[in-house]
Amino acid sequence: MNELSSLGLILLLALLAGHLVKFLRIPEVTGYILAGIALGPSVLGWVSHDNLVALEVLSEVALGLILFSVGSVFQFTRLRRFGPRILYLTLIESTLACLAVLLGALAMGQPWQVAFLLGAIAIETAPASTLMVVRELNSRGPVSDTLLGIIAINNLFTLSAYTFVAAAIELAGGFDSSAGFLSVGYAVFQNMVFPLVWQLAGSAALGYLVGLLVAGWATKVTEHGEMLMLLAGSIMLAVGASRILDLSPLVASLAVGATMVNLSQRSRGIFSALTRTDPPFYAIFFVLAGADLNLSLVGTMGTLGAIYVIGRAAGKFAGASIGARRLNLDPMVQRWLGFALLAQAGLAVGITLAIGRRFPDFGPTITTVVLSSVVIYEMIGPISARFALMRSGESRPQEAAAMATGLVD
Repeated sequence: MNELSSLGLILLLALLAGHLVKFLRIPEVTGYILAGIALGPSVLGWVSHDNLVALEVLSEVALGLILFSVGSVFQFTRLRRFGPRILYLTLIESTLACLAVLLGALAMGQPWQVAFLLGAIAIETAPASTLMVVRELNSRGPVSDTLLGIIAINNLFTLSAYTFVAAAIELAGGFDSSAGFLSVGYAVFQNMVFPLVWQLAGSAALGYLVGLLVAGWATKVTEHGEMLMLLAGSIMLAVGASRILDLSPLVASLAVGATMVNLSQRSRGIFSALTRTDPPFYAIFFVLAGADLNLSLVGTMGTLGAIYVIGRAAGKFAGASIGARRLNLDPMVQRWLGFALLAQAGLAVGITLAIGRRFPDFGPTITTVVLSSVVIYEMIGPISARFALMRSGESRPQEAAAMATGLVD
């Protein structure tokens, strides 16, 4: 099947799956992922590996749009009020998830390199599927606001942790005890400090420049179609430039959204235009994500994989609960936030593939554990997030449906 027919089939099956899952009371994003699994090489094979590679650019654009939306969380007025608390809460839940997986892997007798790499990856919570659930339910309130803040910062922590761990492994492997202090210091800077600064500061700077461009043009754009052209072009530019400069498309797209929401007076209209027009991109992204999942890996994950799944979930639950209680946050946040932090994909998969290339000795073990866990987490994560938002009383699905049809502003 060629790419064009695969794309048409993806959109039509995504539409059908979106309607079917409503009867089952599960999130639309779960329906899209299940549709992708059915179409992909693991089941029917109608979307082949070659198709997935050819359509990868659409997934990158869709992820850029998703992270652009998440970037709106970084509004200065909101950061002044909630920023320190969100940062602290994210640090607690990330640290406990990391430690639970790290210590579990060490107890299994795994090399420290494998344990630390798995711990770094365990930090990540998927922003794409989590945001989709929030938008589907039109959820608003303390749990939703806290959740959006966490998924915006959490991925930055993941990227930082992986950069430090990977650099430490390389330094340990090539450490020369006879080397001078300056030589060791230069090696640390070259392998650890510079890559982290380049990935975070460089990506943020790129996103800021693209955001300035969008904010400047937004004052001259009046039509809905022109807004979409401006947004799509800007996100494609940010993602493409990130690839060329070896920066993080995730951080760059976040920075574009953050810049827009703070500099443009028309940001609300632009974000609203995106909300009403991006469903096809999102559907393509999640169906392709489902098609790329290899179900056979679940059966090979073993005890280490089970420790990763259970340890990460326990760390997320405990971290969210302990952090929210220490900050004396809303009781609903204390009770339900942990349920909304389970989804994992995107950055975790990207880091896993990078590990396979960078550390071939540890790659097979980490690839099997993480990719098989992603299959599980992408199934239960959105359902768990929907459960949390429904039980917290913050979901307004009727309003969401009305907004999608333009009946409510």
